[in-house]
Amino acid sequence: MIDQRKRIFAVNLWIFDLVLTAASFLLAYRARLLFELEGHTVMPVQVYLWLLAIILPTWAVLLPLFQVYSEPGLPPFAQIIRLSKAIGFAWLVMAAMQFFISDASNRLIVLFTLVINYVLLVSYRVVLLKMTKHAALDVCHVAIVGKGTAAQEFARTIEKQSAWGLKLIGVFEQSEARSVLEAGGVDELILMVGHESLDEFTETLLLCEELGITARVVLNFFPHSIARMELHQLDGFPLLSFSTTPTNEALLFVRRILDVVLASVLLTVLVPTVMLVTAILIKVTSPGPVLFKQKRCGRNGRVFEMYKFRSMVDNAEQHRVELETLNEMDGPVFKSSHDPRVTSIGKLIRRFSIDEFPQFYNVLRGDMSLVGPRPPLPQEVARYERWQRRRLSMKPGMTCLWQISGRNEVSFEDWMKLDLTYIDNWSLLLDLKILLKTVPVVLLGRGAK
Repeated sequence: MIDQRKRIFAVNLWIFDLVLTAASFLLAYRARLLFELEGHTVMPVQVYLWLLAIILPTWAVLLPLFQVYSEPGLPPFAQIIRLSKAIGFAWLVMAAMQFFISDASNRLIVLFTLVINYVLLVSYRVVLLKMTKHAALDVCHVAIVGKGTAAQEFARTIEKQSAWGLKLIGVFEQSEARSVLEAGGVDELILMVGHESLDEFTETLLLCEELGITARVVLNFFPHSIARMELHQLDGFPLLSFSTTPTNEALLFVRRILDVVLASVLLTVLVPTVMLVTAILIKVTSPGPVLFKQKRCGRNGRVFEMYKFRSMVDNAEQHRVELETLNEMDGPVFKSSHDPRVTSIGKLIRRFSIDEFPQFYNVLRGDMSLVGPRPPLPQEVARYERWQRRRLSMKPGMTCLWQISGRNEVSFEDWMKLDLTYIDNWSLLLDLKILLKTVPVVLLGRGAK
């Protein structure tokens, strides 16, 4: 829970400190060019890189050694105190090295590096740290079930962790738990119960398992079949967690970084070419907007606005009910290869999934991931069987196992099972395999309607 997020942030901060240290060296070199010393010619920067090869490993070891990252939640001033001690000791190390550096240019570069580095690291903690602290971490919506002072105290503890991405939905009685979970929007449910009353919450915990919501119990165990059990602590509170979704915050963080990088690159490549041409063709061949916006269900049922290139006539949604007889899919979804609402350009861009390209923007916003179960319509989710709701427990994606397994040629029930298989076996390697297999599926237009 919080401990994983703190470790991610600590590693992040350590890496960024080293990046700033390297930047300090380059700035120091530029500053050295402004000072002319008689008899000392400033050589190209490559000549001095051996200094950086000493500085970076020294900083990489000394900063953690002085516990600069051991408590990343400390106020900036307390962090600066530890940072000052670490860099002060590093200065002594570098000062000792001055005996082995005979060239005055080298000495000035080292001195400038130390000063600039300290200013940058302190400035980052004072000015930027609060802004960039957890930008890459998803907000986790937490509901507490319990009563009495213990539940209220734990609720206050959750509220104190808002900086780490925890958002308290509320404290609820046991009788309210089912309605709260089925309403959607809950990522984690925490039960504040005594050992003697835990049996009363078995149904609630099993419901969490079915819906893909992480359940955390302050005490004891509960009977489960597929949920993984993990033990965490939050400010001294022991939490026994049961989850059927990936919980490794470090891997999920890497996944988010890859989403942002790949989506940014693909948007940069596609916008001037394919997307611009597509937008023009849509505009000149049919009246209406270029983009189609639609409400979809994201992680754990939270509704977001998904973007697509418009592939149908402008008022297509108003005519859907009239076309139910053309539906070629079972279950609550509607798919038809002979949908009269699809425009001529729409058929082409749907065949090669070009209509999905604007969803890269949804990926950048954090509504979606590159890989994950496709986001359903709210009215479709309303008709799901309870076991099917668990497919909403991961962030929706642009492509998935269903996408590379025949798409609309797969039955609705098999589609749901494919999504649950993906969730139960998720890994970064699986995401990579799905992305690679998506390329030929898109290029050949397999299973598209």
